[in-house]
Parts: sequence; C-alpha cells; structure tokens
Amino acid sequence: MALVPLFAFMQTLYPQTRLVKIHRRKLFKGHIRDLAPVVVAAYDIAIRRARDGGWKGRTIYVDHGLSPVKYYAYRYTTFHECDLLFYPGPVFERTMKALNPNFNNGLLGGLPKMDELVTLEVDREALCQRYGLDTNRPIVLFAPTWGGRYSKHWGLSNAPYLDGYPNLIIAPHPADYRLARKFNAVVPDESGNINMLLKFADVVVSEVSSVVGEAAILDKPVVQLILPDYPGCFPLPEKRKEGLWLSKECIEAFAAKADPVHRPFKLAYLDEDWVMGHTTIPEKLPEAVDQAIAEPDRFQTERRYWAEQCCYKPDGGSVRRIGSMIQVFLEQDSRKQLG
Repeated sequence: MALVPLFAFMQTLYPQTRLVKIHRRKLFKGHIRDLAPVVVAAYDIAIRRARDGGWKGRTIYVDHGLSPVKYYAYRYTTFHECDLLFYPGPVFERTMKALNPNFNNGLLGGLPKMDELVTLEVDREALCQRYGLDTNRPIVLFAPTWGGRYSKHWGLSNAPYLDGYPNLIIAPHPADYRLARKFNAVVPDESGNINMLLKFADVVVSEVSSVVGEAAILDKPVVQLILPDYPGCFPLPEKRKEGLWLSKECIEAFAAKADPVHRPFKLAYLDEDWVMGHTTIPEKLPEAVDQAIAEPDRFQTERRYWAEQCCYKPDGGSVRRIGSMIQVFLEQDSRKQLG
C-alpha cells in the first residue's frame, strides 16, 4: 500500500489511473499484457511479475522504505532497467552511483507515505486511553523489521526483553502480523502503516527497519538493537538468485566488507554507519530505553543528518513533487528534477 497516496494524486492528473495488485497467485496473463503503457511500482518483484506475464510497457519505480543497511537497494536488474527511478533520499542516489555509475534515470523523490507522517496530528489522550497507557509517562514504540518467524534473534522475537516496560506499544512488520497475538502487538488499522504510532511515541526502538529513518525525520529519540545478523542484510546470503544485477563475485566482495560485530549498522554498499541513537544488545534494552528517555537530544545531530540523507525534503509535498515529475516524464519524455 506504499503507493496509495501517489495513486490518489495521479488520478487527479490522469483519471484513468488504476491501482492493481500484481499477486503471484493471480497472474492472469491476458489481463497483465494489457495492464497499461506505464506501470508505477514500489516493489521490484511486481515489475518482474508483470514482465513475466507478457507486459511490455515502461516502468517507474518509487521505493517503499528508508533502510540503506539492507542489501535490496539496486541489487537486481529490474532497478537498472527502470525508465524512471525515484530515490527516497541522497544516500540511495549515492548507493546507485556506487553500483552503477552509468545509471542516469534516477531523480530524488522522497517517500510518499512521509507526507502523512509529517502532517499527521494525533490525540495523545485518546490514544493513551485506547491502548491503556499513562498520558504522563513517555510512550515507547517497539517496531522491528521482519523476520520473527525465521529466527529467534529477529523481529518480534526480541519483544520479551521489554516485557513489563511501562507505556510500551509493540507494532509488527506486516510480514510478521501472524505473530502479533503471541507478543501482544498492535496491528495497525491500515496494513503496513504505523504513522499514527510513530507520531504518538516518544521513543522508538528498532534495528535496521525503515522505521528508524522515519523516527529520525520526526526527531524522535531512537534505540537500535545490536543483533548477530539482520534479515536482508550482509553478510547473510539471500534466497533469491535470479535477476541479479551484481555478479556473484561483486556480491561476495560487499558481503566480505560487512562487519556485524564491530559495525552492525554499516550500510550495504557504502562505508557509513546508520547510527542515530543509543545502541544496545537485547539483554540491556530496558536500560538503553531509560537512557534515551533521559537524554532525548544526545543524538540530535545524527538524527538530523540521516533524516536529510534518507528522505528528500520530508515537508509534506513528496507526493506532489513525484507526481509532477512523472507528469513531465509522460508528457515531455524528460527526467527533470523538481522541488
């Protein structure tokens, strides 16, 4: 649902715009072949499925997340074949240039769902009443990345370390919704959208999830979990083997540069560390949250830097800017940076 805000805007420009979920179990080739002359996607697999179904149009990619630690970014051929690709922020543009210096189809766009996040207003008292929380105490949000069903070290599996912590909300990644009840987690009303909970929280706990970058945009104190490894991150291998842009040797070289012991938050393809708050092993998580509450401004400089790097101009106008650049591309066959 990462493209819903952009879809609504594009309908104002082109009423014939449709929102279609290209699911692997519902891939009717006759329908897919006539999908549209241009497809805007937030997941590279959707583009690949459309191609496999016989569709031959032009592709526009708008990313759905903000984590530069994960190795997904531009690892696959689909990204490099896009007719237009929007980088969420400057760090992603630098990542692409590190992998493919000749790629010229990218523009800085931001992240469509950030528009709601930065403009959203929440009723703290009403939400505290809804979740049984104390309005006079800091609210802590634990929102890990996916992987709880694959490893006891990942995702919601770390929730027990905060068991009994006051004013705690646990929010699962959509891939771990089926584990929500086991950990007494809160499943958002809108699938995959925890904007309300992020805006509501005073401290955000995660690790390599996009949520960390989103918290930085809101200038929220962050606690990042140090784990032995993370799903979707080097040096772990990936199940997907087909459609790789990078050679096996190149992937192995990047994986070899990963240093999970000393640099658990090193970016996948750049020599930088995605650290913007207190870091801790799970066993010391309550103490780290206490520190974040006591020192809310300690990592403000780092949060500001990564907010700017991860999301281009999070001012509530990302959808309008991206939509306008798509319009220029469609009507003038030109890639023009706007905003």
